[in-house]
Amino acid sequence: MFLNPIMLLGLSAVSIPIVIHLLNKRKFERVVWAAMRFLRISVEQNQRRIKFEDLLLLILRCVIVALLALALARPALRAATAGVFGQTRVAAAIVIDHSASMSTTDGVESRFDAARKAALSVIDTLPAGSSVAVLLAGEDVHALIPEPTFDLNLARKTIQDAARSDRGSDVYPAVKAAFDALAGRQALRREIYVITDAQAVGWSRMAEVRRLLVEREKEARASFVRVGEAETRNLSVSDLRLSGDMPEPDRALRFSVVVTNHGAEEARDVRVTLRVNREPAPVEQTAIDVIAPGSSRAVSMFARFREAGYHTVSARIAADRVPADDERTIAFRVLGGVKVLLVDGEPGREPRESETFLLRALLAPVPPAERDQSFVKVATVNTAEVERVRFDDFDVVALCNVTDLSETRAAALERFVVRGGGLLVFTGGNVNVRFYNEVLGEKLRLLPGQLGEAHGSADDAERFFHLQSKDYAH
Repeated sequence: MFLNPIMLLGLSAVSIPIVIHLLNKRKFERVVWAAMRFLRISVEQNQRRIKFEDLLLLILRCVIVALLALALARPALRAATAGVFGQTRVAAAIVIDHSASMSTTDGVESRFDAARKAALSVIDTLPAGSSVAVLLAGEDVHALIPEPTFDLNLARKTIQDAARSDRGSDVYPAVKAAFDALAGRQALRREIYVITDAQAVGWSRMAEVRRLLVEREKEARASFVRVGEAETRNLSVSDLRLSGDMPEPDRALRFSVVVTNHGAEEARDVRVTLRVNREPAPVEQTAIDVIAPGSSRAVSMFARFREAGYHTVSARIAADRVPADDERTIAFRVLGGVKVLLVDGEPGREPRESETFLLRALLAPVPPAERDQSFVKVATVNTAEVERVRFDDFDVVALCNVTDLSETRAAALERFVVRGGGLLVFTGGNVNVRFYNEVLGEKLRLLPGQLGEAHGSADDAERFFHLQSKDYAH
């Protein structure tokens, strides 16, 4: 085979010496001369020698042109026969799985450490003059050396310095990236080495991997190296979340911690600790008596924060052979207070007749004298006053039976929501459905859906509108 086959077109130049030979072929002129008869014997003796020399010269010229064309075409032996005459240079791509499961240890080294050693062994076995690309396979592909380099010492150091991630794995993008890295390389042998612990989650696109290997099998040979054995015992903190309470200072907040047993044996006396802001001393400890194989158990734990602002909470179990999932951390904001703006679309003649009376009482169920000390601070404006209010001074804006908003107020409301503000919409008889659907919905995308026509009558106290008509009496 040839690495640069287009240069074989140069073989057509072999015809040039032949054409020159035919054009310069000796032509004899007939001359009547009596002495010629004495030369005939000499000419007949030398004629064969002269023809042979001309033919030999023509062959040498043709061979020189043909060898030049073949040299430019770069002939090479196939991998199956290359070993007979010595090793052939290789363009290789090494893919290392660096997902969270690669942190699993056998007590001596982790799977990721074993994978790095395997990758270094691959480089050590490559013939002199080979090149290597290095990629890490996770949820995304991290190309440490995206194009094959001939500096194998650089490749070794890159692999030694590679770091494991705490994320999942997807082998397909990495294998595809390896093929792409070797595409167009003129090395006779192109090889891909995928080093992984072969967890099922990383092979969820197995059909696509197989199809890729079949479609591009002529481009490179792929080899898969598995490190580590199947782990039959593993616990993880699978979930940690704040359980619905409003996070405010000096109040005990409840956190739900879920521990999952991924192993084949039940786990007993599983101790869980809760830490705040990475402090070494836990704020609470508890124990789960037993977790069946393949099941989860949830426990409630409490923590108190003295100051408002952003904080972290970490739940941890005792270390096992998969340390990456033994701890889970969340970040959240402890609020010093919540400011709510109520836009009243129908204030009424008396406070009890306003659209916001009940909502204001629900948000701040305290006497008027204590409202300044309430965690939720409520301000109420009518549709005229809303034109002078800065939405950014509040955390939540509630539109309560508001007919519509001016173009400038609607745009300001959109910017407020985009920056993280909350929006509540309470409909009523004053609502301009077209404005809500076309402006707040379609144009500004502030509504989760379209408003339909109103059903029933708010003035008919004797009749009720039912969301469903099914009769559950039995």
